[in-house]
This record gives sequence, structure tokens and C-alpha cells, in this order.
Amino acid sequence: MMKKILVALALVFAFTVSAQNNKEADNLDELFELMDMDSMVETMYDQMQSIYNEVEKDVDISPEELAINQKYREQMTNIMKKEMSWQAMKVDLKQIYLQNFTESEIADMLIFYKSPTGQSVLRTMPVVMQESMKLGQAMAQKALPKIQALTERKLQERQELRDNSNSSESIYINYSSLACLMAFSYKKLLLN
Repeated sequence: MMKKILVALALVFAFTVSAQNNKEADNLDELFELMDMDSMVETMYDQMQSIYNEVEKDVDISPEELAINQKYREQMTNIMKKEMSWQAMKVDLKQIYLQNFTESEIADMLIFYKSPTGQSVLRTMPVVMQESMKLGQAMAQKALPKIQALTERKLQERQELRDNSNSSESIYINYSSLACLMAFSYKKLLLN
């Protein structure tokens, strides 16, 4: 009798958890739809394309090299659109949301994104993100000479360390060879 009660309780618990997960998953579907995630992912690729175009304007390359860059960039973008499409990431992203947000928080997000302010955020955020990316790119360009100089100093230091290690290694090898030669000569003397 006790086993039947435990089995019944386990089934009720499993059904309750399943129903809760289904409700959370349904809420996430609605949230993702409201956030227009599919379009957001596409916009991300368009923004990347725009950034690549801006970068290529500042680079001194021949038209032939530019054509090669564009060809491979299109192929790379096609791969990313396929492998990293909204449909490809949706299930995993749902799990991330379920692991990091409570049912209540997901419900609150739904309420927010349904509000006029939430709708404004959704409409404006792609522009804010694009402008933020451009700002980050400009800041990185400004820092690039300093980073390159630092990298060159690091490489130079490492090379000096290797050169010094090799010379001391070479001295060690020479002493080692000399010791072996002496031992061999001494052994030969003893045997003769």
C-alpha cells in the first residue's frame, strides 16, 4: 500500500513539474516572440556586415583583394546564419533562460515587453546596439597602436629569454659533452 502511495505522489510531482515547465516554456515562447528574436538575430548579421564594410573603407587593399574579402565574408556569413540561426539556438537559449530566471521573472519580463516602454526598448535596442558596436570599434582602433606596441615588446622579451636560454643551454650542452668526452677518455686510459 505504501509503495502505491509513493508512486502516486511521484506521478503527481512529476506532472506538476512538467506542467510548470510547460508553462515557463510557453511564457518563453511568448517572450521570444514579443522580443522578435528571429528578427533580432538577422539584424545582428546585418550590423556585422555594416561594420565589415566600414572597416574595409579604412583599409588600403586592392579591388581584387577586396573582392576576395567580400567573397569569403559572404561565405562566412552564410555559415553563421545557418549554424547560428534563431531556430538553431532557440532550444538552448530557452534552457539558459529557464536556468537563470524564475517563472515570476519571466512573467515580469512579459509584462514589461508588452508595455509601451518595453515596446520602445525593443524598437530602439537594435540601433543602440549598433551605435555601441561602432563606439567599441572606434575605441579599439584608438587603443590598437598601444596594444600592438605592447605585443611587440612581449614578443621581443620572449625572444630574448629564448636566446638567453639557448645560449645557457648551449653552454650546458658543451660542458656536458666535455664531461662525457673526459669520462670516455679516462675510461679508455684505465682499460689500456
